[in-house]
Amino acid sequence: MARVRLEGVEKAFDKGVVAVRDLTLEVKDKEFMVLVGPSGCGKSTTLRMIAGLEEVTKGKVYIGDRLCNDVPPKDRNIAMVFQNYALYPHMTAYQNMSFGLKLRKFPKEEVEKRVREAAAILGIEKLLNRKPKELSGGERQRVAVGRAIVRKPDVFLFDEPLSNLDAKMRVQMRAELSRLHKRLATTIIYVTHDQMEAMTMGERIAVMKAGVIQQVDTPLTLYHRPINRFVAGFIGSPSMNFVEGKLIREEGLTFWAKGFKARLPQSFAPKLAPFLDKEVIFGLRPEDIHPSPPPYPIEEGARIKVRVDVVEPMGNEMFLYIRAEENQLIARMGSDVKMEVGEEAEVILAMQKAHFFDPQTENNITL
Repeated sequence: MARVRLEGVEKAFDKGVVAVRDLTLEVKDKEFMVLVGPSGCGKSTTLRMIAGLEEVTKGKVYIGDRLCNDVPPKDRNIAMVFQNYALYPHMTAYQNMSFGLKLRKFPKEEVEKRVREAAAILGIEKLLNRKPKELSGGERQRVAVGRAIVRKPDVFLFDEPLSNLDAKMRVQMRAELSRLHKRLATTIIYVTHDQMEAMTMGERIAVMKAGVIQQVDTPLTLYHRPINRFVAGFIGSPSMNFVEGKLIREEGLTFWAKGFKARLPQSFAPKLAPFLDKEVIFGLRPEDIHPSPPPYPIEEGARIKVRVDVVEPMGNEMFLYIRAEENQLIARMGSDVKMEVGEEAEVILAMQKAHFFDPQTENNITL
C-alpha cells in the first residue's frame, strides 16, 4: 500500500475555468480519506488527477514516493470504482472481475484465485455466472469493487460509488466498505457529496468548496470545531442554525438579534471581546435547542420565545422548524416532546455549544 501526496495541485480547463486551486493534501498509508463537498467543488476532478485521468495543470502528485504527473494511469497501480459501476454488459460477473488481470497476462490459476478470494470477501460467490442485467444495484456495486480488489493496488479510488443505490442499500454498503477497508488494510480515497457517508466512513475528511480545501480533520473534530461557516453548515444533518446579530454588553456579553437575546457564558469573553458592539453570526446545532423545561440540566442555557411552524416526526426523534420573529431555526428533540404547529413556546439554547463567525471572513472566532 502507499500514501498519496498532492502538493499545490491545480486544474484549469478551457476558458479560464479553474476546478481545483492550490490543493495540498497528504493521505496516509492505509488511511480512509474522504473528499466531500457540494457538486462542482472539484472533488471528483481531484480524484481523477490522482488516477491520471485528468492532466495536472500545476503542482505535483505523488503515489508512494514516486512522482506520477507523467505516469500513465495503467502504471500507477491504482484501482478506481465509478458511480455508474462501468461493468461490461455482455460479460458475467466473473469475467468483469478477471478482465483486467487477463489483460496483464496473469496466469490462469492466479486469476482464478484472486477472483474467488474477492468474491468470498464480498459475499458474491453465487453471482459470478450472472451478467450485470441479472444483478441488483448493490450486487453490481460489489462486482465493481471486486474488480478493483483483484488488482491488489496501492490505492483504491471511489468516485461516489453509492449514489445510485436506494437509502437502505447505501447504509448497508457503507458498513461493508468500512469493513472491507479494515480487512484489506489499504489506502482508500473516497469522493462523495453526502456528508453522512463522509462522517460514518472517513478516518479523516477533507471538506472542499469551489476547488479549495476548507478543512481536513477527523469527523468529530469537523463537527464540533468547524473552522468556518461553510464547514459548520455542510457537516451535520440537519444543518447548523445561523442567526445574524450583534454582540452587546448587557448583564455580561450578550448576543442580540430581532426577537432573539442570549447571554453568553463567561468563557467566551476573551475571544469575543474584540467583536463587542459589532455584527457577528451565531451558530448552534439543532440538538442543542431544548424544550422548556429541558430533559436534563443545561449549563449556561438561554431562553427564547418561538413559534412552531413545522413538526417532522422521525420515529425516535423529531425535527421542529421554529421561528423567533424572522429568525428561523431547526431543533432536534425527542419524540416525547409535545409541541404543535402554530404553538407559541419557550426553548432553551445550550450556549456552551454555540459558535460565532466573523461576517466578513466567515471564520469561526470561538476556536
